[in-house]
Amino acid sequence: IEKIVLFLLEQQGILASRIEKLGEQREILLQQPAIAEIVELREAYRAVGQDLLRLLYFVEVNAIGLRKILKKFDKRFGYRFTDYYVTTRANHPYSQLQQVFKHV
Repeated sequence: IEKIVLFLLEQQGILASRIEKLGEQREILLQQPAIAEIVELREAYRAVGQDLLRLLYFVEVNAIGLRKILKKFDKRFGYRFTDYYVTTRANHPYSQLQQVFKHV
């Protein structure tokens, strides 16, 4: 789970960096408009948007998978491990799980 969370945070940072660079390019283009460069910038924004959607799908698929695993564990052992697991992992000082909860 932590690997998934760290991957998410890494990708989030990469996307933020790409968006920042595109914003800088946009500011330059506002001063000196060029049709070809505007088209390229638009396509670059679309690519970032598509990558963001893929990342959100990745988070959703992994969250569903984790829920199913925990639910199966609860059912098989007759113990409410899900609540305990999520609470202890989210509040652990080195856990990044809380960051994902904000996104999900």
